[in-house]
Amino acid sequence: MEQQQHQHSGRDQPGARPSARGALALGGLSLLVCIVAYVGQTTVTRQIQQTYVQPYFILWVAHSCWMAMLPLHAAFERLKRNPRSLAALRAEVLVASAMLIVQRRRRPRPRRRQPTPPGEYQPLGTADADADAGANADDDSDAEADATAASPRAMRRSGEIELVSAAKGSGGPDGRPRGRSDDDDDDDEDNTGSSSGAANALGSNPSLDARSDAALVDAARALALARPGWVLWRTALLAALLATLLNASAYLWYVAVGLTTMSKVTATNNTTCFFAYLFSVLLLNERVRLVKCLAVAASIVGVAVMALVHAAPDGQSSVSAAGFRSELLGDLLSLACACGLGLYQVLYKKYAVPRGFHSLFAVNFTTALLGLCTLAVCWPPLPALHAAGIERFHWPSRAELGFIALNALLGIAYNACYMIALVVTSPLFAAIGIMLTIPIVAVVDMVVQGHVLAWNVFAGGAAILAGFCALTYAEYRDSVRKAPPPASHAAAAAH
Repeated sequence: MEQQQHQHSGRDQPGARPSARGALALGGLSLLVCIVAYVGQTTVTRQIQQTYVQPYFILWVAHSCWMAMLPLHAAFERLKRNPRSLAALRAEVLVASAMLIVQRRRRPRPRRRQPTPPGEYQPLGTADADADAGANADDDSDAEADATAASPRAMRRSGEIELVSAAKGSGGPDGRPRGRSDDDDDDDEDNTGSSSGAANALGSNPSLDARSDAALVDAARALALARPGWVLWRTALLAALLATLLNASAYLWYVAVGLTTMSKVTATNNTTCFFAYLFSVLLLNERVRLVKCLAVAASIVGVAVMALVHAAPDGQSSVSAAGFRSELLGDLLSLACACGLGLYQVLYKKYAVPRGFHSLFAVNFTTALLGLCTLAVCWPPLPALHAAGIERFHWPSRAELGFIALNALLGIAYNACYMIALVVTSPLFAAIGIMLTIPIVAVVDMVVQGHVLAWNVFAGGAAILAGFCALTYAEYRDSVRKAPPPASHAAAAAH
């Protein structure tokens, strides 16, 4: 779907869109940096915990450094050929944040079907068309109500004159804010705040049309102009809740790295997408499909084979049994981490992704807000773990502090490059590329740590890889089925 959206925007601005070869090259380079950063972060985390066993402190520092994403992106904006002002970027963030509130107020309603009188013939599809028209009318009326609540008089009382001018200066022909200027080379960051951009974003929700989606953007823009402080407060509260879940899940990964092998942690961590599918069925009402269920089952079997099969050779001492229990605990913690991250991804998509308004700067703003909330809200476990005797805190040495800083920098590089790969290519391409971390980390585990991997690690990893390929194929087939037909086909069908 991401590629289709970029193709639409490329037709709107053919001179600004990079070539497909250039986008693929940039995406491949970004994924290469992602893989190197992930392998490096896993290796550094395991290395530092040999002498400094403070996993939560290491996590807290790494995630707090995500705050650097926002100033880095702002600096990148200033280096563009046609840079945008800070006021325009602020307006863009406010509109994206307001959309999170507006779209939660206006949930999809069930379609209203007019009963057909007995004995009267009704052509096939007429009822559905009437219901869609009624739903769109409801969306438009709700958008008008939201816009009325944030009236021009209320906007004048708010005193946001600078925000109004910034929004107008960064808007498209219809005045709606967009993610970039018309002449910007980075067309892949194009904001779909305009009506044409709204139409391009319909692949994930076919029940919307361009009119209702544009009305949603207008209502969010009015709310952002009227109550900017309240909008940012709601967004910060949401980020604090998401940061709590994210840090709790990631903490299990940091603990697991010190207990089991890196190859097992990496393979198990890549099952996050399967848990995300399970939670999508439960929370997002996604349809249950046999292929996806089999993919989830294959991944669970793979994790069980890696974690539960004791493949150590005979004649080992009791130390190997203790080591097996330690690895089993690490595997279970890594599996719990994957489950928590899957839940985090689904909740992030449900509550923190604005519908029909795509902006890479707004995404990095949310990431930076997660880092700020980690720094300001998620510090109480540090004294709590110290008081409980689980992690007796002490300041790291200079060498250990250098490793902690390197771990944080690798985390920033991973997140930044993954977002670039996601924007310039597609989620499918990015997800398949990240799977390369499984064999690479296995090789690094053997070379750096000197671990001889048993057969169950390879068998379990193969099962996880097979499940991932099946899930990827199912996702690709669904995206093709939901994609709108090309304009040429639509014109031919009309004739």
